[in-house]
Amino acid sequence: MEKSDLTPLFKPQSIAIVGASAGEGKAGYMAVKLLQTYSGKIFPVNPKEQEILGHRVYPSLSAIGAAVDLVLFAVPAPACPALLREAAQIGARAAIIMGGGFGESGASGAKIQEELVAICKETGIRMLGPNTGGYADPINRVVASFSISYAMLQPGPVAVISQSGGISLILACMLENDACGVSLTVGLGNSVDVEAADVIDYLATDHNTRAIALYLEGLKDGRRLFEAIKRTTKHKPVVALTIGRNEIADFARSHTGNLVGSYALKVAAFKQAGAVVVENSNDLVDAASALSLIRLTPAPRPGVGLLIGQAGAGLLMLDQLKSLDVNVPELSAAGIARIAEQLPPMHYLRNPVDAGRPTPEFKEVLKIMDSEECLDAILIYVLHEPTALDPVAVFKELKPMNNPVIFGTAGVTGDIRDLWPQLKEQGVMPFKSPERAARAMRALVEDAELQYRKTRYQKGSAKPLKVKLHSGPMDEARAKQVLQQIGIPVPAFAECEDHASARRAFAEMNKPVIAKVLNAAILHKTEVGGVHMNIRHVDQLTDALNHIDGIKQRGKHRYLIEEMAGPGLDLIIGGLRDPVFGPTVLLGMGGTLAEAVKDVSMRLAPLDQADAEEMLMELKTRVLLDGWRGSAPVDRQALINVLLAVSRLLIDQPAIKELDINPLRSGADGILALDALIVLSWD
Repeated sequence: MEKSDLTPLFKPQSIAIVGASAGEGKAGYMAVKLLQTYSGKIFPVNPKEQEILGHRVYPSLSAIGAAVDLVLFAVPAPACPALLREAAQIGARAAIIMGGGFGESGASGAKIQEELVAICKETGIRMLGPNTGGYADPINRVVASFSISYAMLQPGPVAVISQSGGISLILACMLENDACGVSLTVGLGNSVDVEAADVIDYLATDHNTRAIALYLEGLKDGRRLFEAIKRTTKHKPVVALTIGRNEIADFARSHTGNLVGSYALKVAAFKQAGAVVVENSNDLVDAASALSLIRLTPAPRPGVGLLIGQAGAGLLMLDQLKSLDVNVPELSAAGIARIAEQLPPMHYLRNPVDAGRPTPEFKEVLKIMDSEECLDAILIYVLHEPTALDPVAVFKELKPMNNPVIFGTAGVTGDIRDLWPQLKEQGVMPFKSPERAARAMRALVEDAELQYRKTRYQKGSAKPLKVKLHSGPMDEARAKQVLQQIGIPVPAFAECEDHASARRAFAEMNKPVIAKVLNAAILHKTEVGGVHMNIRHVDQLTDALNHIDGIKQRGKHRYLIEEMAGPGLDLIIGGLRDPVFGPTVLLGMGGTLAEAVKDVSMRLAPLDQADAEEMLMELKTRVLLDGWRGSAPVDRQALINVLLAVSRLLIDQPAIKELDINPLRSGADGILALDALIVLSWD
């Protein structure tokens, strides 16, 4: 069985329940009861019972004597390893270990969990959990859980994947409350075998799933998840929510046994893979619901039209869209003129179009907007007044429309209860709140932009870089030699062993120069007095060298003499072999304020041209790249070339653990790496 094959887990032909119980309210009883809608074979297992809910009970798994695809475990943690091995021995291909007491609970639980992992690797059985609430498949009426709420879910087009079983149920209930429903909702628990990446790959080809809602706390193999999302978003949208903006790692460890990791890097990786990233559960549900019904054509900057019946709602939505950097273009002069013929004077018509209280002309205005070439989607908000406007009838008459529509409306529950499914039948996504409608539109736009960027450049098989790494520690001179080999410009420099060689180098260089301490063990040279600038005369050089000699350091004193660069904008480019995501590239504003400002953008290597361009555009201080108050603008392509070179270096040289170019000076003479740090795995 291929590792990615989760069919026995999610489409089992037979299920055994170890720890099945006749005691109402117990997890083993609920697990059997919730399978009453399941059409396959059920095998309760308990040596103390004879019958449970009309099903024959078996004393052990081995006593079943028939093929079993999936085994549910509702037993204490210490009993699980032996029982999992028995399940594998009878040919079971998947297991769900419910309940806690494993890696999330301490050292003894972690040891039990390690045994389970070893059995999975040895036998090939796929395991969901441990510490999971299981899953529900409302479409095929399979509830592999002990929670009664799972049995009440209605089928729909959104799949929910969550590290937390509680959150998987919460999100599923939220979707159902919004008349969406789910195709699958699964809690990963500690996810020591079946991970989010496995489930995403499984759902990529599931015809019942049109969008995936993903909630994750911490990650073990971020690169594998990144690749799974990237593969899947080619065919269906993924919306992701994660945590970690604040210091909550200790609680997250106690919850799922995973480290939270870098929030910024998780967000960057998800977006780079093509997932829409949201900040809260409401937006996760709204975005997944909208994307399950509507997916815009990939475009660099889709245009959104607003048609409103009440100005206040229009202002709320426009403010949201502008805050989210959504393109709300002005309509064409011809379109505005045609709309003006339909509406009384004094209405705002450029976009948004304020139609006032719904009138018979509303349909004609929408028809005109739908013909505007600058629009890729239309957002509508009107109060529900069935005597003035029947939206379902309008959309039926205009169908098919050129542009997808999100329709916002509000009214008393009795008036609009039946409106939601009728609108969805017409391909129109409904929302009650103006802000929620606007943020859902932003999700559609972001998905279209992400998919466009993924197709803009095709990653080729770049030629390996011919780089020679020294076997010893990498001081600044050796690091700069590596940069030179991959085409990154550096100032003219010389590494000097004594004062005499430093004076000879000084004589041959353009003035002024910089004298630095050259020692791989000193990472922050400025802090120890190891950097002396604006040296124009030999006596200044001698003073600098003497000062450097006073720095306490192991080994012989060595010096780096370097031509001083002109003024410019300082940036930082970093490379890191992240333990979760692997090779990662960072761009930010640099110099001594890099850590204080923390204006950075990140991507996983390898980068392509589009990735690098996006990194520049993500900087909050990107306006400085175009020149500020008379300073020279940054050569953007030269900066992009540095990012691409660093990315390639990380891929080609796995021995590099960390790389830091700070500052990377951009001035009138171009880009120069003024300082460089490379840390190797053998350092």
